[in-house]
Amino acid sequence: MHRWALFFLLLSLVGANPLSADEWDENYERGIALMERGEWELAIPFLEMAVQLRPLPDVQAATSNLKLIQYLPFFHLGKAYFFSGNYGAALSSFQKSSEAGAVIRSAQLRSLHQMQAMAGQLSKLSGPGSAEDPAKDASPLEIVQVEQLMLSGQLVATASQLAVLQEEYPGDSRLDVFKVWLQKEQQRVAKAAQLTRRKSEANLAFESGLDHFLSGQYDRAMTSFRQALTIDPELIAAQAWIARAETEVARLRADRKPEEPQPLAEPEIIERIITHTTAPVFAIPIESVTETSDGTLRLSGRAGDDEGISYIALSVNGQQLIDSTGKQVQIRPTSGEDARKFSFSLAVPLQMGENQIILTAHDVDSMQNRSVEHLTVIRKAPLYKTTSFGISVAALVLLAVGGVFLSKYIKYKIAIVSKYNPYIAGAPIRNQEMFFGRDKLLKRILNTVHNNSLMIHGPRRIGKTSLQHQLKVCLENSTDPDYEFIPVMIDLQGTSEGHFFYHLMEEIIETCKPRLNNDTQFRFEQKKHDYSGRDLSWDLKTLLRNLGEGTDKKVKLVLQLDEVDELNKYSEQVNQKLRSVFMKTFAEHLVAVMSGAHIKKNWESEGSPWYNFFEEVEVPPFNDEDAEKLIKQPVVGIYSYDDRAVQRIIERSDCEPYIIQKLCVQVINRIIEHKRRRVNEGDVDAVADQVFRYAHAQ
Repeated sequence: MHRWALFFLLLSLVGANPLSADEWDENYERGIALMERGEWELAIPFLEMAVQLRPLPDVQAATSNLKLIQYLPFFHLGKAYFFSGNYGAALSSFQKSSEAGAVIRSAQLRSLHQMQAMAGQLSKLSGPGSAEDPAKDASPLEIVQVEQLMLSGQLVATASQLAVLQEEYPGDSRLDVFKVWLQKEQQRVAKAAQLTRRKSEANLAFESGLDHFLSGQYDRAMTSFRQALTIDPELIAAQAWIARAETEVARLRADRKPEEPQPLAEPEIIERIITHTTAPVFAIPIESVTETSDGTLRLSGRAGDDEGISYIALSVNGQQLIDSTGKQVQIRPTSGEDARKFSFSLAVPLQMGENQIILTAHDVDSMQNRSVEHLTVIRKAPLYKTTSFGISVAALVLLAVGGVFLSKYIKYKIAIVSKYNPYIAGAPIRNQEMFFGRDKLLKRILNTVHNNSLMIHGPRRIGKTSLQHQLKVCLENSTDPDYEFIPVMIDLQGTSEGHFFYHLMEEIIETCKPRLNNDTQFRFEQKKHDYSGRDLSWDLKTLLRNLGEGTDKKVKLVLQLDEVDELNKYSEQVNQKLRSVFMKTFAEHLVAVMSGAHIKKNWESEGSPWYNFFEEVEVPPFNDEDAEKLIKQPVVGIYSYDDRAVQRIIERSDCEPYIIQKLCVQVINRIIEHKRRRVNEGDVDAVADQVFRYAHAQ
């Protein structure tokens, strides 16, 4: 068995690609986060990328940071398509999810079946020519609201919303599909409630049967047990108690004296005989032979007698049970009224192996009767004390240790073959795990952006654009209790002066489109070649009013303008119009975070320039500690650096992140060519001149 375990471990390690782990789980979690915010269409490309990188679903998938998640990409992709109204694509994804099998072992199976069936019917109504007058149909947002209410089980709210929509859109056949599904769900819920009530009634009848049995009324007990079994045929315990009651009745008939007249009414005769002759009876709801790993057994039950029980004695393995004071344990009723029928519960200590427990009940009759109940309890050794457990743990430890070394070796081999080099030199950093050294700066910006605009400045290649991208991610994921941040990333590089205001609004509308009402009208849509700063102000006011209708929080539109050096080329008139935008009445809902290397601050006019409204934030080079993190962490577990090599990179780069990344790209390429895993000082010196020639050329 252990050989097979080792084989599968090796297979899983070889099959996993550690270099793509960051990508699939990052895309998957990003897609899920967008879906949780209701941004279904935006989530689709992230989920599709996750499927491409890791197509096999798994209910326990290990991410790059060894966190186990439920990886059901086809199910969530189908869900995103479903709520986006693309029912054909949703059906295809749901089918792939079913075929993969992982969803069957998750709690999402019922939702999958519901959405799959609904998508099948809705797709037939969404084909070409299926709607004669689309203008009379419910909007996609209204359809999604009905779908979400129904799938979340809010049937009353679904019925109310559906009634409103059917009155408003009487010809929309999709609403008829929802109505049929609503009726099915209502029937299912009613059936489940009825089943719950039946089980409750069966349990009450069963409890009544136990009470009658303890009182010696076996005929009535049989009636109650049979009633419980009729109500709930799955109540198997009732069958056993019917047999036990029948045995007691047969015993009483056999004990009846010959001179006694034959009964005319069987229940009365049985009760009369029980009243005068019955011994105490037990009802203990555990098996006669029980196994446990605990050192004590919680023994609970009920006992009863026609006249009353005096006490119950208890022995374990032939010895009377003794309490902490040294006295014999005797279970007694708390009062005379409870003596006829009472419940008891106590902890019984167990020895390892077999334990014989005997309960003896004594009644209060002058001719004392007693009943005895035998129980056998087998105490098994805890799993962690068994030999097989020790062997298994030792094997797992060996496998884990071997797996660590094997994983590192495989990572290295894959890295060499695929020439793995994670450093990014030139392009903005979008991956949060590759973003180093700007945490404090990012927090400062996040604390300021609530009420003030900012101007981020610093030399070229210092990381301003990367900082903007990370700020956008933080704002999108913000859980601020007061503000709803809507970041819009706008690159001004190459934007002409005449196209400036139109370009701003084009990017803003594109980002905010999923949040807007379809009937919102903007000047932007009619004017392209002569779109002015006045038009931008009018559209921004309309946009912010529209965005505010969808949230209880205060909307804050954050314009992230990169490469604002372009504004130096524009006339003072355009710059002053930009200034006026930030002085409008709606400016409390608008902030900007601009980034550039240099902003022209000397203007001929006397008016205050727009940058006077901004707080300036300088992006400095890294300190030594952040520089070392940027050097080492991206390749940890695959490649490594000598201390002198790290120090050499810091010295040659002056802690500029762009130069650090360029040096690291080249030194990793060099050791891959030489089939080594460790970077030394000579590697840094060998590539430095080439890196600096290239950097200066740019």
